[in-house]
Amino acid sequence: MAVQPTTYEEAKAMVAGDLGLEMEKFPLRFATAAYFGTPPRLGKEMEVNSGSASLLRLGGTHMALTCHHVLEGYRDRLKADASTIFQLGDCKLDPVKQLKAESEKLDFALVELHEGQAQEIAEGKGDFGTYFIEPDPWPPQPVVEGDFVAFGGFPGELRRAVSFNEMSFGSYSSGASRVTLVRDEYIVCQFEREHWVQRKFEPEPATIRGMSGGPAFALRKSAATGIITYEFVGHVYEFSEDFELLYIRMAKVLGD
Repeated sequence: MAVQPTTYEEAKAMVAGDLGLEMEKFPLRFATAAYFGTPPRLGKEMEVNSGSASLLRLGGTHMALTCHHVLEGYRDRLKADASTIFQLGDCKLDPVKQLKAESEKLDFALVELHEGQAQEIAEGKGDFGTYFIEPDPWPPQPVVEGDFVAFGGFPGELRRAVSFNEMSFGSYSSGASRVTLVRDEYIVCQFEREHWVQRKFEPEPATIRGMSGGPAFALRKSAATGIITYEFVGHVYEFSEDFELLYIRMAKVLGD
């Protein structure tokens, strides 16, 4: 049975083996790249900006959760070039027309998806499969300092043009990052690299910009079984490169 870590040493030992690999994969199963730019043309690569999106099922409806600043970037590009397109994985859509809720202050944008769009996103699969999570309970339980969270997304630095009309989005994730600060609407994880166990399937990015919108899960210990379970608790919305602080917006801000 796996026990929830309470110290850096326990967390490091836990993620060093096969269990750690599965912990790192987990958040990426419920994430997809969110990107926008001019359509590809023969002889000219698609010029894109990208972020990440968390894939949720709330009240029986499929949703994509990303950051307000990602959607605002799309709006700005669209004003400059009316041909600009927006995609979640392989699915092209108009996120503004399908916007369910948005907050500039809290930096989130919740986009409602049609059943066919949800299937198209999931069919993209990705390296670990692509799924929509139905959070339970909702809203999530509180996170406290010392808890560990797993998170993932798609840094722009790992984005690659495969051909003039095909993009590859490299992923980045953490299976157990300790929460160092808790506020009412957000939590912070301090990157402390001396405690990391790294598996470099992708090159280590110099910056993880592009993670905005990626999902974060609290590691919970089941009282009934003593094993680790995951609880969706929010999305990544900011990373301070100067201080290596990761900011996660709490899911409760989305409402009931």
